[in-house]
Amino acid sequence: MLAEQAGRARGDFPRHRFEEAVERYFQETRVKPKTLNSYRSNSRTLAPSFDALYLDEITRRVIAEFVTVRKRTGVTDTTIRRDLAFLSVICSACGRWGWLDTNPVTAFGKRGLREGRPRTRFLTQAEFDRLLAAASPSLRPAIILAIETGMRREELFGLTLAAIDLNRREVHLERTKTGSPRRVPLSDNAIKTIKGLLDEPGRPRSSYLLCKDDGSRYCEMKKGFGGACRRAKVTNMRWHDLRHTFASWYVQRGGDLYRLSRILGHSGLQMTARYGRLRVEDLHEEIGRVAQYRTQERLIRSPEKAEGAIYQRMTSVKASDVAEG
Repeated sequence: MLAEQAGRARGDFPRHRFEEAVERYFQETRVKPKTLNSYRSNSRTLAPSFDALYLDEITRRVIAEFVTVRKRTGVTDTTIRRDLAFLSVICSACGRWGWLDTNPVTAFGKRGLREGRPRTRFLTQAEFDRLLAAASPSLRPAIILAIETGMRREELFGLTLAAIDLNRREVHLERTKTGSPRRVPLSDNAIKTIKGLLDEPGRPRSSYLLCKDDGSRYCEMKKGFGGACRRAKVTNMRWHDLRHTFASWYVQRGGDLYRLSRILGHSGLQMTARYGRLRVEDLHEEIGRVAQYRTQERLIRSPEKAEGAIYQRMTSVKASDVAEG
């Protein structure tokens, strides 16, 4: 590695520009379509500042100048973090290819870029009732299943009949966002909704649970969902917020965060912890238990003081009796 670095300094090793690295990355790397679209957007943002640079010219100072320019244009810290995340992905790939020795993004401190607060918008029961009443017949079961299972949009609309096990009251998701298969339990209302879809008169032959009249699957119901929200006067609501609604109601009704994490398919408890603020009853109970324990502990540790106090009260009572006699 040291010889390679020295060689680069002398010009013995070929140098590559950032633009070349991005082009190679998109040619060789396989990522999900949604991620690919995001990466392409990031690459367009980075291009004016980095494309013409050789990889070894991308330093902390260069990255800091990029961040400063982005901030001046009014871009949020969260968006800048995403741009830097893609830059880091490219630099890490260059390290694997032998084009770059170290990732400069890891040396750049991001403490000045605040992370955005996670979105936790969820429906109230009244909003849910209004939304359901305003939804079309084809949209209504999708909303119910989203709130009853907490499945992501792609997991729900891509759900096949083969993945549903009504006897075990669960669905088996092979393709998930994290890449790890998981099983999602079904509530009574979810099972009722699924059976209603399967028994619907004139249902087309389809391998998908939620399907169009020709049997093909829905990719999303964005237009119909937006219309239902307007009619129901439910504002600031996205489809993914139905998943937040499931999680929020689960916690408010006493559900355990660890089990919620498994149902939602989170890779760790950090993502699930955002819902912990919705329930404080257990915190009150714990504070009361600790306070009671501390009181008992003081009595156990100071029996002599307690006995002395009792003796003092008894003698003072006797002295007062004598004085009165």
